[in-house]
Amino acid sequence: MSLERSPDFSRDVLEEVYRYRMKRPRVAWAIWLVTGVLGGHRFYLGKTLSGLVMLGTGGLGGIWWIADAFFLRRMVREYNDRQSSREDAGLPPIEMEFMPAIPTDRELEGAPVWAHLRDGRARLAGDALVLLIAGVALGAVTASRGDFEALAAVLALIAITVLGARWDPTLPLLGQLDRWSHRLRLYYRFNDPGGPLSLMFRPMVGPLTAWFRKKARAEVRLYLQLGAVFTIGFTLLDLIQAASGGGFDGGALAGDLFFTFIVVYAFCTPIGAILTTHILLERRDEIVWALSGLTVVAIGMGLL
Repeated sequence: MSLERSPDFSRDVLEEVYRYRMKRPRVAWAIWLVTGVLGGHRFYLGKTLSGLVMLGTGGLGGIWWIADAFFLRRMVREYNDRQSSREDAGLPPIEMEFMPAIPTDRELEGAPVWAHLRDGRARLAGDALVLLIAGVALGAVTASRGDFEALAAVLALIAITVLGARWDPTLPLLGQLDRWSHRLRLYYRFNDPGGPLSLMFRPMVGPLTAWFRKKARAEVRLYLQLGAVFTIGFTLLDLIQAASGGGFDGGALAGDLFFTFIVVYAFCTPIGAILTTHILLERRDEIVWALSGLTVVAIGMGLL
């Protein structure tokens, strides 16, 4: 089936991702209570960098987590004030600040400006090779540690990337991840994702270039947010298991947290970018599904 129009750029989707959402104090308090020691409330309030520091340090052993209780209401107010100011100025909402202002009363049409650089069989073959290498490497890393959390996150990314682009923009219970995937595709629509070799090494080079290039910083932030969400979720599950009688090992938990975050970021970046590129090139569904299937098969090969 050939795709004549991508639902990513329909009027409904643009209105959804460009909505000026305000943060609710009750939600912020709930996230602080449940995931605050891992920086969950800071990710909720758009403070990605400090959220990552809290995630990596366990909220400085809980001290930062407790201290944030005294500043949480102010952080929510500052976020909402900033969001209102951007709306009054006609700027994109905070979640889309890396994008140009786009009229949401009409659909985006036409191929990305970089399409002629990234189309063709050579690009397809190169991307397939990168997915094969990434999949085998992910499977091997997973098998060596016996830790399947990062693998589950990457598989979830593949599903969200492919299904979110083709189905209704609101997936049951996965609205936040679905909006994230639409933001990622909108980002790549206006920014050349680069060639296969560039994408293979993007997880290592991206954070370095992010210090100098605003566009690179936006891409890195998107993938860091995804890695943080999955890492916090899996860590909470580990804590629940430990509390229910599995035994608590702080060192092992910290090691698992670090491993999950690094692996999710390292593999989601090239895989997500390549699948998104071919979605944006409006290839046939069969090709996008084939690339996704190749990645899953490659992961299985690495697990053997």
